[in-house]
Amino acid sequence: MAEKSKIAEAVIKYLLIAQMLGAGAFIAFWLRNGKATIPKHGGGWHVLDRIQDPYLYWFLLIAISWAGVVLPLWYIYQAPPKR
Repeated sequence: MAEKSKIAEAVIKYLLIAQMLGAGAFIAFWLRNGKATIPKHGGGWHVLDRIQDPYLYWFLLIAISWAGVVLPLWYIYQAPPKR
């Protein structure tokens, strides 16, 4: 049973690292281009430009950074629950 939990912990750790890399790639791409493309309600795409919509642009980057990088790091470095 202990071996299965160690395997599960390793798989979860690698999935969280992959999530962080994906989110980091999105953030780097958006910072480099100065534009973020997001889906619109009802279909299509909406482009957030850093110059035209600065608050929405930076809020989106902060939210993606928090959800995609900070939370997985927190879960990885948090101690496993004691049983």
